Amino acid sequence: MHIVRPGTFTMPACLALAIATASPAAAQPRYETVAQFYRMCVDEAAKKVNGRCEAYLAGAAETLSAFGNGGNASGICGRGVQSGELSRIFLTWAPNNRHAANLPRLAGATMALRQRFPCRPAT
Repeated sequence: MHIVRPGTFTMPACLALAIATASPAAAQPRYETVAQFYRMCVDEAAKKVNGRCEAYLAGAAETLSAFGNGGNASGICGRGVQSGELSRIFLTWAPNNRHAANLPRLAGATMALRQRFPCRPAT
């Protein structure tokens, strides 16, 4: 029987930890892209349900509104929205901004909402 004092690791445990943390895949951030999120939103719209797409965009809009209401021009400003409006805004924006297809979905949501609800006039 091998006794391990508290706070110490055995060699196999250290080796397993080193392998797990050294994996290149573990270091790569994983995120849903604008294109992937767009396809999911299109699928939801076809089924006439407001689910994950609208909920995600509502969370992004709430966060961006807090910045805008705090005077930060990188937030969003303006009125409230109707049910389903946020997904319609994103579904209109994404096909016209194909350059953003491989960006994280939050980047696309932010760009779409800031274009629709800017805090300062576009120049």
